[in-house]
Amino acid sequence: MTEPTQTVVEDMSRSDALDRLQRHGFVGRVAFIVAGRPMIMPVNYLADGDALVFCTGEGTKLSSLRGSAAVAFEVDDSRPLDHSGWSVVVEGTASEITDPEELKRLRRGPLKSWAVRPTAHWIRVTYEHVSGRRIPAH
Repeated sequence: MTEPTQTVVEDMSRSDALDRLQRHGFVGRVAFIVAGRPMIMPVNYLADGDALVFCTGEGTKLSSLRGSAAVAFEVDDSRPLDHSGWSVVVEGTASEITDPEELKRLRRGPLKSWAVRPTAHWIRVTYEHVSGRRIPAH
């Protein structure tokens, strides 16, 4: 009888984690606090080297993130048949984008939310800490 293979979890470099955030996932989860309790919601997003953005309608997310709010953001991918996958977590600060020129550019850009119109409110999350982990296929 063969011994089961030990699962190896590898830490990613910041640059690898940012690469995956920017190029390999466009649906993530934003975590924030609402009335003292944790909340996690999925969003469509775009990311660059300094921040990520997503749009949202009126409601819980917007009212909680409107000023300057501490958030966590997570994106991942898994390959169940290979027993492999990766996850990237960002800790940062979320704030509503209000500059008219930036909003015009974002609304004409490539991000198309599955849930809200592009004329909705836009949120920016700046990166304060970025980490990633992966489990390579065996």
